[in-house]
Amino acid sequence: MEAGKSFNVKEFILGTAITASLFLIVVLSPVVGFVFSLLAPLPIAFFTWRMGRVPGIAMFALSIGLLLAVFRMGGVPESIPFFAVLGSAGILIPEVLRRRHGIEMTVGLSVAAFLALIAATFAGYSLHLDRSVPDLVRDYVGESIRYSLALYEEIGLPQEQIDQLRESAPEVAAWIVNHGIALLVTGVTFFIWLNVLGLRFLCQDRDPSFPDFGDLARWKMPDWVVWFVIASGIAMIVPEETLQIAGLNVLIVVLFLYLLQGLSIVQFFFRQKNIPRYLRALFYALIVLYQYLLVFVSALGLFDLWVDFRKMNRPASDTTA
Repeated sequence: MEAGKSFNVKEFILGTAITASLFLIVVLSPVVGFVFSLLAPLPIAFFTWRMGRVPGIAMFALSIGLLLAVFRMGGVPESIPFFAVLGSAGILIPEVLRRRHGIEMTVGLSVAAFLALIAATFAGYSLHLDRSVPDLVRDYVGESIRYSLALYEEIGLPQEQIDQLRESAPEVAAWIVNHGIALLVTGVTFFIWLNVLGLRFLCQDRDPSFPDFGDLARWKMPDWVVWFVIASGIAMIVPEETLQIAGLNVLIVVLFLYLLQGLSIVQFFFRQKNIPRYLRALFYALIVLYQYLLVFVSALGLFDLWVDFRKMNRPASDTTA
């Protein structure tokens, strides 16, 4: 066990129970469970940070064992690899945090490690089933679309809209497959970013050893990243489909990073204007519900390069690390 970390039986049992419960919610309620799945590694990460690597791994393994016992009774053990990969972020994030990097490197290294784990899992499935990874991805996307259509029918979406969605399903599936790399990278980055911030929220005031990322309401992307926006835009107007697909993949990832910068700007003004927490929560909920707000916040992050909304390009005495 790491120096300075103490094992607590009550915390170990509590962390195991919370983790196993979150996993079960994901299984039993797919719609609500999606939200819970985003934070499923957080209890493991929290208790791993508090108690150390070995108790954290043991907690993770015990949670998976409990889940496996339930799945065997329910006849769905094939979901275990998904939860094994999902929960592993709770071990990866504290490991990176112990190296005391800045927020960019912490999230970046965690994302790289998690993507490598996903790639290894897909490669293992590919070998086991004797099928190529692209075929597995296509099957997964097709199955996900069919599941979504069935869900829309259950919640009472008009049949006409469902028929339209069903007709467009092949084009949607092809688009997702072509841009799957960007969607995977942005999804994993958001997932890791959310859990790092969640762990920071839980630990920063309780544990002085937790890394200090500074004032994240003043966080911004390096100025040179804008060249990726320009290069991807040029690639998308070249009359070559491969370049267009590659360009859009890059653009999706970079605009997502600017979305994070835009959220920092929003948080900066919320804090400056002392906006109540419930109104902040309402705004973030609206971002999830209305995609055009995502575009607006991403544009804030991008144009901050020239407009400097937070007035951070003043003399050094005005800036906060």
